[in-house]
Amino acid sequence: MQNMPNTISRSKFAMLIISIAAALLFATGTVNAQQTDEKVLYVVSVNDMHGNIDNFPQFAALLDTLRKQYPGILLISAGDNRTGHPVNDRYPKPSYPITKLMNEVHFDLSTLGNHEFDNGVEGLRNVIKWSDFDYVCANAYFDDSINVKPYKIIDFKGLKIGFVGGIQIGANGIPDFHPKYAKGVSFKPIEDVLPEYMFLRKECDMLFLISHCGLEADIEIAKKFPQFDAIFGGHSHKKIERTKLIGNTMITQSGKNLNYLTVSVLYFTNGKIDYKAQQVFSIRDFAKKDEKIQKMVDDFGSLDIFSKVVGYTDADTTNREQLGYFMADAIREFTKADMAFQNPGGVRLKSLLKGKITTKDVYQMDPFDNTIMKFKVSGQEIMDMLNKAYTETEDFPMLCSGCSINLTVNEYEEIESMEIILSNGGSLNPDAKYSIAINSYMASVYGFNNKYKGKEFPHSNEIIFDYLKKHQYINYDGVSRIK
Repeated sequence: MQNMPNTISRSKFAMLIISIAAALLFATGTVNAQQTDEKVLYVVSVNDMHGNIDNFPQFAALLDTLRKQYPGILLISAGDNRTGHPVNDRYPKPSYPITKLMNEVHFDLSTLGNHEFDNGVEGLRNVIKWSDFDYVCANAYFDDSINVKPYKIIDFKGLKIGFVGGIQIGANGIPDFHPKYAKGVSFKPIEDVLPEYMFLRKECDMLFLISHCGLEADIEIAKKFPQFDAIFGGHSHKKIERTKLIGNTMITQSGKNLNYLTVSVLYFTNGKIDYKAQQVFSIRDFAKKDEKIQKMVDDFGSLDIFSKVVGYTDADTTNREQLGYFMADAIREFTKADMAFQNPGGVRLKSLLKGKITTKDVYQMDPFDNTIMKFKVSGQEIMDMLNKAYTETEDFPMLCSGCSINLTVNEYEEIESMEIILSNGGSLNPDAKYSIAINSYMASVYGFNNKYKGKEFPHSNEIIFDYLKKHQYINYDGVSRIK
């Protein structure tokens, strides 16, 4: 188990917590903690920012507060810096806004998340070219030269700090992105690769993994590779509020969308780490904003393409389930399929308030540019897809159009029974054939692309725009198709 902190270390971390808490409450910009020890390392980590440039003014102000008292803080990202905010994703140079802002607040390192590949390897190459910081990822292998390193050693106050990067790999051998973006890159499971980099343990005073592999994977890595002093994690969008140790390895994760950051502190004494701790702090609740960063954010969002009104909603649409039904209805009408299904993970907007619907709203709801595919499949194949989606890839049943789902789960959230009721009131026949419309990501994940040719339609967000032209006013308040 981790050694108990000595009195000085505990006192210094307590002062850090108190000073940041005071800054959060009063936004003073300065704090009154003691001078930091030269053998103390402070790391600020974030993950899964998903292009949320709106919180950057507060993020920058909070970082400035920390750096005034603790110079030399290292700032790192555990991946998925992009995808999810329309201004960043639809900018003439996609992902330039988030990258430019990361440069402005002086990031030191980032690993690759699955969404870093959402414009393919060439899109990633552009992002790396714009970045003033390095990317590390040990289990991604590019066909030609691209500036992603497996690891980096940073010299800090006489200490050698080693950072290895890693990305999640799915059952299909690639991270969770559309297979069409895999051209020019291949991957290996991170646990197969890490033994190659354990030599760094002898070369470095501290050894860290920046992981976009998810919390469960990080826990297993910590058990198998106790050489890591800390794992700065992402991908599963968890918020680990206080110190989490697996053996002697500290594991962090800061939620998503740049709502929070994690401050980690490690004390190095007599050739070893004798204390480590972490704390999560709210960015979105920080009272102060950096005016220069705010102007940059405003300038990025000032393009006319983001404010065009494309429709209206007669009532507040208050959750992703209802938005998913809206998306599925649009897809089914456009493709004239018997049923349409939308994966919950593909709905990225939390709500639509009564009134105008803008292009920004649509792109925020559906940022992925997936094409829509139509297949003729059996009722049993639809049931298999829904079962697999619930148990393996999603945290909620599929959102549907043209049917409803009667679902019973047990206390372990395992499916006990599922019945699909068609729009005509009848039950789905496992042996009958039905046409279904799903996005191309789903078609790949659930194997339809490998089994059937299918018919391809435009991008799902284009289909939503078309639907709103025909149905200027929508109302999904209270709609539920899952019983």
